[in-house]
Amino acid sequence: MDKPPKQTRASATSKSSSRRAAAFGQHPSLILAALLVLVLAVAAWQGSRVRYLRESELFYRWILAEAIRARVFQDQDQDEIGPNAKKMMDRKLFQEVVDATENVLPEVADEDTDQDGKPLSKLAVLIRDGTEDRLIWSLASGPALATQRETFLRYLREKRLSPVSSQFDPDAVYGEAAANVGISNMFFGFRKVAANFVWLQVDRYWHQGMMHRMVPLMKTCVALDPQFIDAFLVGAWHLAYNATAHMIDTPEPLKEWHPKYKVRLGEKELYYYMAIDFLKDGIRKNPRNYKLYFDLGFGIYKIKLKDYANAVRYLSEAIRHRHDKWVPRQLYQCLELNGQYKEALAGWQDYLRKYPDNLVARRFIQRNKGLIKERDAEEAFKRARTTEDPLEAQIGREEGKLLYAEARVIWEEMNEPFAMGRILRMDALEYIEKGLYLEAIAFLEHARWESDAIWEEACDMIIETKIKAGIPLSQSEQMAVQRKKDAEKYKDLPTPEEVG
Repeated sequence: MDKPPKQTRASATSKSSSRRAAAFGQHPSLILAALLVLVLAVAAWQGSRVRYLRESELFYRWILAEAIRARVFQDQDQDEIGPNAKKMMDRKLFQEVVDATENVLPEVADEDTDQDGKPLSKLAVLIRDGTEDRLIWSLASGPALATQRETFLRYLREKRLSPVSSQFDPDAVYGEAAANVGISNMFFGFRKVAANFVWLQVDRYWHQGMMHRMVPLMKTCVALDPQFIDAFLVGAWHLAYNATAHMIDTPEPLKEWHPKYKVRLGEKELYYYMAIDFLKDGIRKNPRNYKLYFDLGFGIYKIKLKDYANAVRYLSEAIRHRHDKWVPRQLYQCLELNGQYKEALAGWQDYLRKYPDNLVARRFIQRNKGLIKERDAEEAFKRARTTEDPLEAQIGREEGKLLYAEARVIWEEMNEPFAMGRILRMDALEYIEKGLYLEAIAFLEHARWESDAIWEEACDMIIETKIKAGIPLSQSEQMAVQRKKDAEKYKDLPTPEEVG
């Protein structure tokens, strides 16, 4: 009797597969269940991945913001002042990040310092201009900072990080913080839509003159959408300009001490600092956008506060990032206003190399050359007046005269109102040196009407000259003197913190 043929491994496998297929065919619910399990597994993995990337991005943005704080902001930032100061853990955590990355990051060519004059970490230096952002991202999202990232997320949940504590938290709203695929991921895209609707209401309140209702909605808007740059810019403009348009400057005796800002402020001036807070919040959340730095440096510190040192600080940061070509021009003008004539000259010369046809750069190059000559001349005259050596005094006077002559040539070649004002100012100083005070005052009167740019300087010189000559001051001049006395008087008063 013949034996049945032996089955090969392939044929056995084929029959086994056929039986399973037949079984699934008889039970289609098994197929659906298997597919459902697979879809849920993929969805869970994808949700976990999305959450991981979102958390890493928050951590990355926070690192950028803290590096900006260390390099640019004041040594004592406003978010760390007040009853909640001890709750904020930004600086402690950032130092842990610095320590963890110090041996991982490449060496930096130059050394920079923070607002306290201390050397900056390699991390803060590398973050300055965005060229090493890929490296910073790899660290923020990788294993090197895994421990610090977990600490960051814990502090974030506890609202102990100032740059991000004000951001809208949909997980907290919907109670899905523990879910792998949270409702926050589903509704994340609608936050920007909600922010737009809130901003429409802000605009409506503005046209209705309801400034008091605008401020909380502006904060809500940027909490919903922290990357809504125009909301930060327009919001700060409303605070610093529109809210103060009909207010008068607060007299010094009526100002009150504000511990948060460590300065005496009135109602009008307080709005300026509210605008500063608003823009700084925008910078923390968008540290690579030049517009926020520009509006802070130019719109608030230069125009409103006339704090040219801070204007230079933030405009210098603005040009580190991709910017429009008119941004450096404001920086160089603020350098000039801050008395940094050589830095302003170097900036304008570099600008002219980039834009050879720019007439503004040519004019300001000559302008700063003339100012440098004037300043050097006045320093030479000062040495001549203070030295006891007759020969040194003579050398100083001759050097001053020569520098004044060189400055005069520059101003005469420019032949514009500012240059004419500077010539009249130099003439006035020569008459003061000779004791011809009435003639000096006449030249200064002419100078301040010739050029708006030296109006305040000429007014101060007129007052000083009249006091020196014993000439009675006008009523407006007396008021100006009193304002300065009040400013000096209250400047030296102890703060409530010091009294306490």
